[in-house]
Amino acid sequence: MSFVNEYISAEDAEKYQLEEIDKQFFPGTHARDWTIDRVRNIYLRNVELGGGSDPDLRNQYKWTLYWHGDLLLLGTELLDHGGEIGQPGWSHWKLTSLDLPEQLRPHKEDILADLNEALLAYKGSGIYSTNTEYEITVDIGGDVI
Repeated sequence: MSFVNEYISAEDAEKYQLEEIDKQFFPGTHARDWTIDRVRNIYLRNVELGGGSDPDLRNQYKWTLYWHGDLLLLGTELLDHGGEIGQPGWSHWKLTSLDLPEQLRPHKEDILADLNEALLAYKGSGIYSTNTEYEITVDIGGDVI
């Protein structure tokens, strides 16, 4: 099985303790969809999206990446995207932050590969995506350890 976009069930929300995770974000996130690979026990969940009137924040995303039992917080910036409804699409991301705990640093390349795969399945808007096929580019920023 590979990554799929789906709504989060009540059972999964409890299993992954999402209510506790949600409290870490201001004013609290209520994201109830994710991109998940159940076989490999990995999920990617958008927990915060910049916006408002500040154009510098509009394309800033915060995510949780649950990777084999470890919860990671990462930041991305959506640099550009395209594709019409029902047509192929694409997006260009920049990974702006990912602070790996010491025990996961030897797995950095695997984590980045899984993140890339999850973002590809996410197709720019997860469960709400209407694109048929998708391509992504992910640049790695300077604050990624």
